[in-house]
Amino acid sequence: MKGSWSKSLGWTLQFLALVIVGTALLVGLVYDALRTEVAMLAVGGGLFLLGRQLLGSE
Repeated sequence: MKGSWSKSLGWTLQFLALVIVGTALLVGLVYDALRTEVAMLAVGGGLFLLGRQLLGSE
C-alpha cells in the first residue's frame, strides 16, 4: 500500500510541476514578468524532482 501511495503522489507532483512550468512560460511571454517566470520555473522544477524522487524510491 505504501508503494502505491508514493507512486500516486509522485505522478501527481510531476503533473502539477508540468502545469506550473507551462503556466510560467505563458506568464513570461504574455506579461513579460521575468522574475515571476523564473520563480515559477524553480518551483515547478523542484516539484518535478520531488516527484521523481518519490517514484525512484520504490
